[in-house]
Amino acid sequence: MSADDRNEPEPPENDGEMLANDVAAFLRRNFPQIAMHGGSAAIQDVDTETGAVWIRLSGTCGDCGISPMTTRAIQNRLPMEIDGIRKVHVETT
Repeated sequence: MSADDRNEPEPPENDGEMLANDVAAFLRRNFPQIAMHGGSAAIQDVDTETGAVWIRLSGTCGDCGISPMTTRAIQNRLPMEIDGIRKVHVETT
């Protein structure tokens, strides 16, 4: 294995993993304030058959007064921007 091979991310193993990677990239790109304010967004599960994704917002998101607005924005925008996502479930802890 060359040094270049070690720096390349592993290719996704299945459609669910690919979709989860797309969702994670969407969250980083469109909602950087989550991490900037000490929160985190984790993809808990993806159902490729139904198009449902489960996301957990944690850290400072649990006490943030605008987390309900962030939740609604994620739920509204994610299905519009990523093919295959039809329903978004967001839990804040």
